[in-house]
Amino acid sequence: MSRWWLLAAAIGLGVLGVWQPAWVGAGTLAAAVNGSNIALGCLLLALLTPLVSGRWQPLLDPGSRLGASAVLLIIPMLLPVLVTMPWVYPWFDQAAPGFRGLWLSPWFFVLRTLVYGGLAWVVHGWVGKRSAAGLILYALVASLAAVDWLMSLQAGFVSSVFGLLLIARQLLDGLAFAGLCVLCWNVVLLPARQCVLLRGLLVSALAFWIYVQFMQYLIIWSVDLAHETAWYRVRETGGWGALTALVVAGQLVCLVVLASPWGGRMNVLTWGCAAILLLGVVESMWISLPSIFPDATLGMLLTAVLCQGVYAAGLFAVWRRQWQRRRHDR
Repeated sequence: MSRWWLLAAAIGLGVLGVWQPAWVGAGTLAAAVNGSNIALGCLLLALLTPLVSGRWQPLLDPGSRLGASAVLLIIPMLLPVLVTMPWVYPWFDQAAPGFRGLWLSPWFFVLRTLVYGGLAWVVHGWVGKRSAAGLILYALVASLAAVDWLMSLQAGFVSSVFGLLLIARQLLDGLAFAGLCVLCWNVVLLPARQCVLLRGLLVSALAFWIYVQFMQYLIIWSVDLAHETAWYRVRETGGWGALTALVVAGQLVCLVVLASPWGGRMNVLTWGCAAILLLGVVESMWISLPSIFPDATLGMLLTAVLCQGVYAAGLFAVWRRQWQRRRHDR
């Protein structure tokens, strides 16, 4: 997509936001979650690689550093969400007593969002220098941001593993992005050992994602509190039920295919990484939109898809330019 098409699509979203601010706010939230998941997942890998020696360092380092450079764009990606907060978050105009009222006040939410973005950039500067401290700060920021941006969308929903659920998605997206950079943007074929290594990392991350998702599902339904199970009930019917089936079935298929004897082939790995990233787009919509719109409508879904396309095209343009600049500098 050229710059002019991207600009035209962004202007179109702005015009649509005047007519349907809730659609645009929800769509940009889902797109920002997807973009930040990739950037933060790459940041997580960039922090891990200096701490754990092995053959995976040269395999993942170029792509993870490239993806992590987008953490500076997290705040710009969330700006439309901050503008449309009254139509997206149910607590915006509801006063609550005590600490809950302070925490869920709009001005404090905006302040925390700016702080999270600033801390992510600070952690990015610690890569290779203070990676251990950066990992601790990363886990804290990612968990709190998940609670603020996503868990607070549905009143009464509480999950102690919600932050870990988002970190699992970020790890999976970071591995898929770093692997795709090596598989698609390098001019040489990967050695068989590197392919097997990438396959093993992806399979482990997929299994971890499935485990965390199942644990939250099991815990919530074992307690069986109406205000918590409502989070899953709204995702079991209609269009949201189809989206749930797509996310679960897609992740299981990726796991089975990559764990098969053919999973170590370069073409299978390439398509597997691409499928994981596309499923990340679907999951970002699945985890956010049903809490805002219990009934799925075609217009809202198309708006969310358009937001995902605009954000993805913008990020791809930035990453492609940086990759070409790095190759030229070499």
